[in-house]
Amino acid sequence: MKQTDRPTTIPADPEQWTEENKQTLSYHFIREYTDKPYKCWRCHAESVFTAQDQKYTYEVKKANIDQQRLLCATCWSESHQIRAALEDCEEQWSAGKPQLQSNKPFLSRWLELLVALEAYVPYKPDTAKKNMLTKLLGNA
Repeated sequence: MKQTDRPTTIPADPEQWTEENKQTLSYHFIREYTDKPYKCWRCHAESVFTAQDQKYTYEVKKANIDQQRLLCATCWSESHQIRAALEDCEEQWSAGKPQLQSNKPFLSRWLELLVALEAYVPYKPDTAKKNMLTKLLGNA
């Protein structure tokens, strides 16, 4: 959003929020959503959490009202792809752990994905899983 652009504002319908969100102070005060500019946590690009996106996020997806955006659309998409690949690794591991324990390409890819995801989220690195994969790679 440019400095000269006026933020978009649209009416909020807090009655569409989750019961948990209705228990917050926001329920009594938020009557509209307004575009919120922010800087992407990963790439530092200027981005906007639009009023329309907020309405969808809180009223349709039923996300927590305190949820804010950290990633721009590009970085969010990339992180989503990494998460999908990690989910695939988890499913493969569940189905074939004995065979995969010594599969260096599989273990390396899984570890690389875990490390890559850390660039997109400022919290909760999966240290235990990374340690397990590092140990398995050393034994493979």
